[in-house]
Amino acid sequence: MKIGRFFSLQKGQVGQYLSPRVLVIRTPFQLIKPQEFCYFGFETITQAQKFAQRLTIAGYAFQLQKSQVLTQFAYEIKLLGHRDLAKSLAYWDRQDYKQFGLDATSPPVSSRRQKQETATAKTGTIAA
Repeated sequence: MKIGRFFSLQKGQVGQYLSPRVLVIRTPFQLIKPQEFCYFGFETITQAQKFAQRLTIAGYAFQLQKSQVLTQFAYEIKLLGHRDLAKSLAYWDRQDYKQFGLDATSPPVSSRRQKQETATAKTGTIAA
């Protein structure tokens, strides 16, 4: 996965990863109104539900589903439009990756945190 690069999908769709867990899919070549969907990936249903609650409070229409597009995650939220929101969330997602000194092909940050916390609990040491 190349962050920021466009890639072709089927049926005239173009995809762009804004971060490892944020994907924007557009249909720019439609004669009528072009559509744009944003996908946000989550490892657990709890993570996805927490994010869905915040979207509901903010008044966004979305779908929470088992991953169909972001197959590296168990769950995804599909949001019609709102590229500005996707850009903001992708920025913070990339910051997490930078903080841990990882590239975009590494496992999701929360998975690493959970493994690190488990290892700390087993050994009784704190990772730097």
